[in-house]
Amino acid sequence: MKIHLNRAGQSLGQFTAEEVRSGFRDGKFNATDLAWKDGMPTWRPLGEVIDEIAPETPGEEQVPALPVAAGGLPWEHRAETGFFAALLETIRTVLLEPKAAFNTMKQTGGLGAPLFYFVLLATLGGAAGVFYQSVYSSLEKGATPEQQAISAMFSSTATIGVTIMLLPIFLAAFAFISAGLVHLGLMLVGGAKRPFEATFRVACYAGGSTAVLQLLPMCGTIASSIWNFVCMVIGLSEVHGISKGRATVAVLLPSIVCCGLAIAALTALIVAAGGMSEVLKAAMENV
Repeated sequence: MKIHLNRAGQSLGQFTAEEVRSGFRDGKFNATDLAWKDGMPTWRPLGEVIDEIAPETPGEEQVPALPVAAGGLPWEHRAETGFFAALLETIRTVLLEPKAAFNTMKQTGGLGAPLFYFVLLATLGGAAGVFYQSVYSSLEKGATPEQQAISAMFSSTATIGVTIMLLPIFLAAFAFISAGLVHLGLMLVGGAKRPFEATFRVACYAGGSTAVLQLLPMCGTIASSIWNFVCMVIGLSEVHGISKGRATVAVLLPSIVCCGLAIAALTALIVAAGGMSEVLKAAMENV
């Protein structure tokens, strides 16, 4: 029975069990490649099913599995692979191969690891954004001495230090709130096929990885926002097993609702201001 292999959305072909086992041993196939054969309900990372679909033949040399083969992104195996190696590989995988990354990602296992990942990288990106903004403001033509003094204050070491200390608190709260709103959006569109933890993990790994793009000057914030949206849609689609269209609606729904409420509040404020002016005008006429 042939085994189908797929890498980052591209088919690698169909292979026998012996070819898959040999290719996995030699490094031709990766643990994050997706595998499927008749009888399997869905595609799964090769590292998870290699012993099931391509068992070793008697006498074959035992090959130690890569850390990701046990399931999960490299970040969750940092104790074995090293902190920085796991960090960089997770960033690379999520940014460049989001489909494979979220297929590999564990959907359970606690909130601590993904939250730490998000807060660490988002703090780094946020601090860079504050620094860049202060530099741009100081270089702005026509800036008054007062404006230049304010820009210098915001770009000082003390200000950046305070920002780095306070950002993790706000970012941790933001992670739970934003993931909660997205999960609520999934529930409203009938796409919440997995519990909140799965959505939270997608939000943290997507948000943390794309926050690194804020280190780019000029366009970093825009690039980070756009790619975070793309990774969120792909991640939710893969983890919850829903269409990308439904995932897109779930991601956009909180923003649409917030914008709607803001417009409604502004409209009410304008109407109230207009009514108040009429009352004041009538009162002046009666004086």
